[in-house]
Amino acid sequence: MTISILVPIYNGASTIEKTLDSLVKQSIKIDEIFLINDGSRDDSFKIISGFVKSKKLKNATIINHKKPIGLAASYNEGIKKSKSELIVTLHQDVIFKKNSLSKLIEPFEKDQPEIVAAYHNVLHPKEVWQKYNFWQKVFFSRLVGKKYSGLDGKFDCFRKSSLLKIGGFDQKNFRTAGEDGEIINRLKKIGRIVPSEAEIIHLHRDDKKFSLSDIIKKQCQYSEAQGVMLRLGVIQSPKQIVSAFFRELLLISLLVPYLRPLGIALIIVYAFYYTKLMFLAEYKNWRILLLPFLNVYLLFISLLFSIRGFIFGYQRV
Repeated sequence: MTISILVPIYNGASTIEKTLDSLVKQSIKIDEIFLINDGSRDDSFKIISGFVKSKKLKNATIINHKKPIGLAASYNEGIKKSKSELIVTLHQDVIFKKNSLSKLIEPFEKDQPEIVAAYHNVLHPKEVWQKYNFWQKVFFSRLVGKKYSGLDGKFDCFRKSSLLKIGGFDQKNFRTAGEDGEIINRLKKIGRIVPSEAEIIHLHRDDKKFSLSDIIKKQCQYSEAQGVMLRLGVIQSPKQIVSAFFRELLLISLLVPYLRPLGIALIIVYAFYYTKLMFLAEYKNWRILLLPFLNVYLLFISLLFSIRGFIFGYQRV
């Protein structure tokens, strides 16, 4: 089956070359690679242009946006330009384990037309985490050493005909987050989304510039997207609501008299437990004293932007 890889890039100068180098070393043939530079303000465009030239990648097409249009819109642009049967979305900050691309598309090679998408496993090795600066360690501390699976755009495969059938990614309501969770809901209505044995390592950023403001912005993005998904009916069941809005529910519990003591206790536990690894690994760094207050502050950020996403019905942070 023919394969197109879509790689949206936004300020990915610190990792994109590693990602592309890992991609071209995969054993399976790639028919098309679309490198979509979405208005990056760093050297991303220069790096991908140089990489394509140095590797003589005749199957690579660079799309350069002067201004960012968003992740969902970038995906849709690549889907429209692609001529392949399978579409693989790839983030700018991951590297592959051996034969990951082959393993990702394997479900589609078993003559099961009801399969519309396949997803990956993502690893967060401790040796990668240890290279982060302090605030990046804080942001990823709960993921260290763990393995997660699910469709989130980092490295997923879609049947192009299925994407076209449902109208692609929702670029109207989602810009930088939430488009992955929303499309799962529509894809499940027309077919099966299945796991694969493909594994990737998430690098995130490798520039040491990740800051406290980046943590806050990320939480704003995620929470706003979750608010939109609640409004659109993507998040419906009690289990989904609790999983997506546990931070918001902790604060709301303070408004209920008979739940208030429990809510206060849970917030105190959360303030320390959520970043527990940091207290063990960075106990000599004075900034760990700020973490309980940061975790509580992010509860309010989550509530505010979830409400904002729900009221306005679109994600734009």
